[in-house]
Amino acid sequence: MRNAVRNVLAAVGALMLAACSSVEKSYIAEVVDLPLKTTSIPPTSWQQAPLRANANYLLYGARTNKEKANRVGDYYYVRWYDAEPDKPVRLVMRYTQALTASRELTRTVELKEPREEPSAQLTKFFFAGEERRRCGDVLSWSIDLYVDGQLRDSRQSYLWEEEK
Repeated sequence: MRNAVRNVLAAVGALMLAACSSVEKSYIAEVVDLPLKTTSIPPTSWQQAPLRANANYLLYGARTNKEKANRVGDYYYVRWYDAEPDKPVRLVMRYTQALTASRELTRTVELKEPREEPSAQLTKFFFAGEERRRCGDVLSWSIDLYVDGQLRDSRQSYLWEEEK
């Protein structure tokens, strides 16, 4: 009984602490790379469940083999926190691909309109279809979060090298 009371008090204390604290700065929480390397669905074992769910999600609605083949590629999900929804935000992904001779390429997602309130956001970068066939797999990447033109956070793959 004593342990149960202690656990309840600890949980209430943690909730009160979380309610009193607020995030003041926008940041990138995580970047997840979920590639789709084949059009076949992984087996139904519990170890393969996340990969199976992702493959089903990405291949949903593709009817022909050509449509399915065009969806094979690299998918990056960027989860970030928007602490200042009244300011414009820009996510910039710099990356290199296998067949581009180590040339740095860039993709940008801009949110210029004000959002409703501070909240978690999800942005997706994907490399599939003709572009992937022409340029190859993504080898390294860096993602920068700019709020009102100022760099707030950055994440990068372990292979990413900044230019000297």
